[in-house]
Amino acid sequence: MSVFLAVDLGATSGRVSAGTITPDLLEVREVHRFPNVPLTRDGASYWDVDRLWSETLAGLAAGARFAQDADEQLGGIGVDSWGVDVAAVGPDGAPLMPLRSYRSASPAAYEAVIDRIPAADLFRRTGVQPMTINTIFQLAELLPGAQLPAGSTLLLTPDLWTFRLTGDRAAERTIASTTGLLSAATGQWDGDLLAVAGVDPALMPALAEPATAAGVSGPELRSVLGGNGDVPVLRVGAHDTASAVAAVPLGEAEAFVSCGTWALVGVEHDRPVLTDAAFASGFSNESGVAGRTLVMRNLTGLWLLEQCLRAWPAKAALPELLRAAAVPAAQEAFIDVGDPDLVTSSDVPAHIRRMCRATGQREPVEPAEVVRCILVSLALAYRHTVGQAGSLTGRSVTAVRMVGGGCRNELLCRLTAEACGVPVLAGPSEATSLGNLGVQALACGVIGSLAELRRLVTVSAPARRYPPETGHVPWQRGDDLLAAS
Repeated sequence: MSVFLAVDLGATSGRVSAGTITPDLLEVREVHRFPNVPLTRDGASYWDVDRLWSETLAGLAAGARFAQDADEQLGGIGVDSWGVDVAAVGPDGAPLMPLRSYRSASPAAYEAVIDRIPAADLFRRTGVQPMTINTIFQLAELLPGAQLPAGSTLLLTPDLWTFRLTGDRAAERTIASTTGLLSAATGQWDGDLLAVAGVDPALMPALAEPATAAGVSGPELRSVLGGNGDVPVLRVGAHDTASAVAAVPLGEAEAFVSCGTWALVGVEHDRPVLTDAAFASGFSNESGVAGRTLVMRNLTGLWLLEQCLRAWPAKAALPELLRAAAVPAAQEAFIDVGDPDLVTSSDVPAHIRRMCRATGQREPVEPAEVVRCILVSLALAYRHTVGQAGSLTGRSVTAVRMVGGGCRNELLCRLTAEACGVPVLAGPSEATSLGNLGVQALACGVIGSLAELRRLVTVSAPARRYPPETGHVPWQRGDDLLAAS
């Protein structure tokens, strides 16, 4: 039995997990966690690649020690991360363009591209909802001033890590599907869109599928890996959402909510949905593992709660706030958690109060009231999105699978079940790492199919069921407020 190592780079923290996989059980253990703190330069935000890489190596070393203590060999390494952000490396592998954060995306670059190809047309070509953070708009801003020599390559975040591990230059399909540059019709880079963004097609790496081998770790990593040389580096669902959903035991009529700092809400489908209704509803189509399509919306998750906790350093701890927030409010307050001004607000609690005041609702004042407003509003957004996803794909959703850190929030799970009117099946919280490890097992032939991976997850990390309750929250009033916002 081999030990596989999953590198999961998140926008606020990263971790390395060690997993063992047999035909009957998938076990995972976090061996290293580290913060992800961007750098600021000339008013823009950049990822600290050197520090993140150093932390990754520390995590791989910890994973190698774990394998050694278990008297097992390392069977593979896989990397996943957030989407859209891209760097450039030269023909000799040297970095040429820093990895800028999507948080510094330029509205002007977005408008310049949309002036040449309307947003609705861009959606129909790629299946991706046009947003300022998408790679196509980032490159339209960054490349005109860059001097990239022949033989240079653009690499998305997890592909950059895989390149550093193996020297292989490729774009794993699930992460490539976040760029807004991949044709929904052909599954290849769209040459016309590359031209619109001012991207030389020679800069784009070849596409690679998840559950395939990228190469092996070189001799320079031997000391880091405890003497284990030539460890296979395997392409997983390099977009963290793809890895997370791979570990969700989805039934045909079930939706998913992958909830952490942000929330990805939708359904798994056999093809992209490129209709006008999908575009108008804010849905994207991103590639999943085993040729599946994730028809989903990117929504606010627990980021709002995290920002409020930072604003209340002297207030009660989160468990106490959640206990107080579990009591139904005499007058429930709802906000539109998709309001873009929330993301840029320097005082989220005050902004929430302003939003409630502007819609004629009672303002939440005490921290527990604000917490309840956030969680009720998140559940309302999930209700709305799950219903839309069902309509767009022609199915009646019978359950919601909630994974990620949000599934540990019992109040959010209960409210989501009540809002959606169907059971919430919560867990696993470590879905991304489990999916990363499971896809490595697929690549190695340890397990034979995505269905087998999901069966292992069901056995190894049973979900907790929250039945739908009724009568506590006036969801229809929330629907009306959301429709009017």
